[in-house]
Amino acid sequence: MRARREAEHPGLLGPDLERYDELRLQVLFGFTSALRWQMVAVGVVVTGVAIDGGCPAPIAGAWLGVMLLVREARAADLRRLAADRSRPIAQRLRRLALGSLALGLTHGAPALAMLVLDRAHAAIVTMILMSLTAGTVSTSFTVTRAFVAYVAAISVPTALVWFWIGGWLGWSTGLLALMFLGVQLRFARQNLQMFEASYRIRLENTELLRDLSAERSRLAQARDAAVQADQAKSRFLAAASHDLRQPLHGLALNSGALARLPLAGEAREIAAEMSAAIEALRQMLDALLDISQLDGAGRAPGLEPIRLDRLLDVVCAGFRAAAEAKGLGLRHEGADGLVVHSSPKDLRRILANLLDNAIKFTSTGAVVLTARPEGAQVLLTVRDSGCGIDPAQHQRVFEDLEQLGNPHRDRARGHGLGLGIVRRLARLLGIECTIESTLGAGTAVHLRLPGADGVLPIVSQAGPSVPSLVARRVLVLDDDQAVREAYGHALRGLGCRVACTGSLDEALAALDREAPEVALVDYRLAGPCDGLQAIDALRQRRPGLAAIVVSADVSPALHGGAAARGAPVLRKPTTDAALAAAIDSARLGRAAGERDHVAQLFSGSDHG
Repeated sequence: MRARREAEHPGLLGPDLERYDELRLQVLFGFTSALRWQMVAVGVVVTGVAIDGGCPAPIAGAWLGVMLLVREARAADLRRLAADRSRPIAQRLRRLALGSLALGLTHGAPALAMLVLDRAHAAIVTMILMSLTAGTVSTSFTVTRAFVAYVAAISVPTALVWFWIGGWLGWSTGLLALMFLGVQLRFARQNLQMFEASYRIRLENTELLRDLSAERSRLAQARDAAVQADQAKSRFLAAASHDLRQPLHGLALNSGALARLPLAGEAREIAAEMSAAIEALRQMLDALLDISQLDGAGRAPGLEPIRLDRLLDVVCAGFRAAAEAKGLGLRHEGADGLVVHSSPKDLRRILANLLDNAIKFTSTGAVVLTARPEGAQVLLTVRDSGCGIDPAQHQRVFEDLEQLGNPHRDRARGHGLGLGIVRRLARLLGIECTIESTLGAGTAVHLRLPGADGVLPIVSQAGPSVPSLVARRVLVLDDDQAVREAYGHALRGLGCRVACTGSLDEALAALDREAPEVALVDYRLAGPCDGLQAIDALRQRRPGLAAIVVSADVSPALHGGAAARGAPVLRKPTTDAALAAAIDSARLGRAAGERDHVAQLFSGSDHG
C-alpha cells in the first residue's frame, strides 16, 4: 500500500508522505466542520420542495431526520479520525471514504422522490443536489476517495432517475448530470495537484530554512573561532612583547651607559650600531604592543581640543633630521588657528607613522603637511613626492606587513606595521582616512578630523634633554637581576648614587640606609605585591617619597592606579636620557609638593 502511495506521489517518501496525508485529512475536517448549519438549511429546503411537489410529508420528514443523523454521525466520526493519531493514516482515510459514501447516498436519496414530483419541482431538487456536489469540490478535494464517493452517490442516482423519466428532457438532463460529475472530478484533481505542489514548496522552504539555519550556525561558529583566534593572537602579542621588553630594557640601559664610556674609535662605532639596533627593536615591539592593544576591546581614547600648529611643529621636529639626511624638505602649512577634537597622543602617532613612511619612500622633493578647514571638519594631508601607489593597491598599504615599495623586504625601511597602526588608530578616533596617489606622482594621505572651538596648547615644543643627576640618590626595585645591573650601570653613568634591590623587604631596608630621593619600581614584581602596592609600602615608611613605575603594561588599571599615587609611568624599554628626565621630573615634583605643604602649614598658622 505504501509503495503504491509513494508511486502516486513521487518525491514524498516516508515521513513526508505521512505528514502530507495527515494534512489532507485535517484540511477536509476543517472545511466540513464549518458547514453544519448550512447543510441543515439545505435539508429543510429540499424537504419543503418535495412536499410542495407532491411527496408525502411523513416520507420527506423521515428523510430529513435520517439525513441529519447521518450527517452528525459522519461529522463525529470525522472528528475522531482527525484526532486519532494512533491509527495509521491510510486506514483512517479508507474509513473516511466509507463515511462520505454513506452521507452521499443519504443526500442523493431525494432523487428518488423526483419520480413522483412534477418536472418543475424535480428540476429544483436536481439543481440543489448538483449545487451540493459543486460545493464539495472546494471542501473535500484533498481526499480523492471521499470526494468521489460523495459526489458519485448523489450524481449517479440523479442521472439514473432522469434517464428513467425519459424523453428528450430526461435523457439530456441525465447526461448533463453525468457530464457535470466529470467536470467536478477534473476540478477536484486540479485542486489536489495545486495543494500537493504547495505542500512540496513548503517542504522545500522548510529544508532551505533548515540548511540556512545550519549554515548560519556554522558561520557563527566560524566567526566565534576567528574572534577567539584574533583575541588569542592579541594576548600572545601583548605577552610576548612584554616579556621581550624586559631584557630589551636592560640592553637599552646598558647601551646608554656604554655610549658614555671613553671608548676607542671602533668600539664606539660598535656601541653606536648596538644602540641603533636596540632602538629598531624597541620600535618594532612598540608597534606589536600597539597592535595588540588596538585589536583588543575596551580601548577608549582621551579626546580633547588640540592646536594643530603646536602638534605639527613637534611632529615635524622629530623627523627633520631624517628628512635632511635624504635631502628632502619637510614643512607644514595652514595649521595656524586651527583646532581639532581628538586624542593628542594617538593623533601624533598617526602623523608620525605617516611622516616616517613618506620619508622612507621618497627620494627627492619634499614632504608637506597641510591643514585646511572644511565646514565643521579639518582636512589634514600628508603629501610626498615619492614613487606613488597604484590605485588598485591603495587598501593593501594599510594591511599589516605590507610594503609595496619594498619588494626585497629591506628592514631598514621598516616592517610594514606603521600603516596598520594608522588604520586602527583612525578607526578608534573616528577619523576618515583616504589615499590619493598614482604611480610616479607621489602620494597624499587625507585625514578628516572633527573641528573644535577654542585654543588649548596641548603639546610642548621643548626638545629632549638629559638633566644632571650628579649625587642624586635613587632606589631601584626590580626582581630581574640583569635589569637591576643595567639600572646600576646607567644611573651611575649619569652620576647617581644607586641602591638596587630585588624585593620589597630589601627596598624597605635600603630606604632607611640610603635615604633615596626617587624610587624606580617595576610594576610586575615576583611575590605577593605589585609595583603600586610596593610604592604604598615604601611611602608608609617614608611619606612623600617620589616614585616612578616602570612597565611595558599600558592597561588603564595601571595608569589609573599610578596617577592616583602621583607616580608617572615609564614605558619599557627606555633610554638613559628618558630615565634621567623622568627621575629629574619626579624629584622636582616632590620638591614642589614639599614647598606647597610648608606654605600651607605657614598659611594655617597665620590664620590661627
